[in-house]
Amino acid sequence: MMGWVAGLLVCAGTILLYMAAPTQKLAAKPLARPGLVAGWLALLLALAPLLAIMGPATAVFTWMTGAMLVWSFAPLAVAWWRGPPKGKR
Repeated sequence: MMGWVAGLLVCAGTILLYMAAPTQKLAAKPLARPGLVAGWLALLLALAPLLAIMGPATAVFTWMTGAMLVWSFAPLAVAWWRGPPKGKR
């Protein structure tokens, strides 16, 4: 159960950090500073349950791999969801 909580927090934190980036395409404009702070807070909170169920090295590796996975696929998923640009249909 704690693994699922950590996974959801990692996903939420990385999506919030993605939405705070100036080049994000999910929202009309990037989230302000509170979105950035909430994203980092969610990522840090995700590390706590991982440390409780794994060793420290494994927990940090899992945490970083989960964040990289979401950061890699979030822009692709947003581009697929939005479809091709208006001039290229």
